[in-house]
Amino acid sequence: MELYSASVRELVYSAMEGYNGTVFAYGQTSSGKTFTMMGTPDAHGVIPQAVQDVFNYIKQSEGRREFLLRVSYLEIYNETIRDLLSPETRDLRIHEDKRRGVYVSPLKEEIVTTPAQVMRVISNGERNRSISTTDYNEHSSRSHTLFQMVIESRDPSTAGGSPPPGAAPGSGKTVKISSLNLIDLAGSEKAASNVDRRKEGSYINRSLLTLGTVIGKLTEEKATHIPYRDSKLTRILQSSLSGNARVSVICTISPSSANLDESTNTLKFAARVKQVVTRAHTNHVLDDKALLQKYRKEISELRERLQNTNEQFEVKHQLALMQIKAERDKVQEELHEQHLVVRLIFLL
Repeated sequence: MELYSASVRELVYSAMEGYNGTVFAYGQTSSGKTFTMMGTPDAHGVIPQAVQDVFNYIKQSEGRREFLLRVSYLEIYNETIRDLLSPETRDLRIHEDKRRGVYVSPLKEEIVTTPAQVMRVISNGERNRSISTTDYNEHSSRSHTLFQMVIESRDPSTAGGSPPPGAAPGSGKTVKISSLNLIDLAGSEKAASNVDRRKEGSYINRSLLTLGTVIGKLTEEKATHIPYRDSKLTRILQSSLSGNARVSVICTISPSSANLDESTNTLKFAARVKQVVTRAHTNHVLDDKALLQKYRKEISELRERLQNTNEQFEVKHQLALMQIKAERDKVQEELHEQHLVVRLIFLL
């Protein structure tokens, strides 16, 4: 509880206010990362406490802000991305755009309304997670997992107000959108005796090595290239590590003297992470109602233009009718005159 209060709670509150937030646990295998993130029924870990704080914040904001929450849960196993909420989904890929940053698609998302519902989603995902027995741990996580909560919120009393900086003039209502990423990294480990575990360990160590390299590059003043794309893990974390997020890293170590080298490396990683500087900012987008208002305005303008066009057409049409009538009257008058002339000749 003390660890969560000191290192994570403020980050969760920031996510509720529109800032991206990322928490991840780093350390060698069997050092307590999953316990730290998930905890037990009697001692809740980071994720259950964060979920509870999210809904406490929503309750305290009742009447002042409206919230919509959607969650997803994925793992990176042997450098392959798997959707833990929809294991049958294949060909998950990493994409990037200016608004969303780096994201995975197609990824199942579920809208949630209670803490219990969130924990059920996590529990369903955990049943699909890759876990095996290793030389160091009977139930060892063999993959990196990322639980993401996308938080959308708006002020229900703001209608047609001033848009935030960067938004289009007259954009009306806007919504804050942020993501809270809670990540449990697989642990680094020595070579395993089992062939499959050795293969898994190779992928795990390689991705953690890339993470360490990226962190090291971020602390250099004149780094020319940061190898985010060298692993799926660092690619997915790119938005967070590159600055647009508030990040909390929990490093776990083993008390055993046999793990001295791994513990030393973990502490060195922690020292490098503390030097990374992030500059998170809130993210605003137009909400659905504001977009509808924008479209309605465009439709109104089109209708006005159409009406003006119709009026102009009507004027031209009337002028044409008047011209036709005048020509017809002229022709009738000429015919009448010719008729009179013929009649006069006949009389003569």
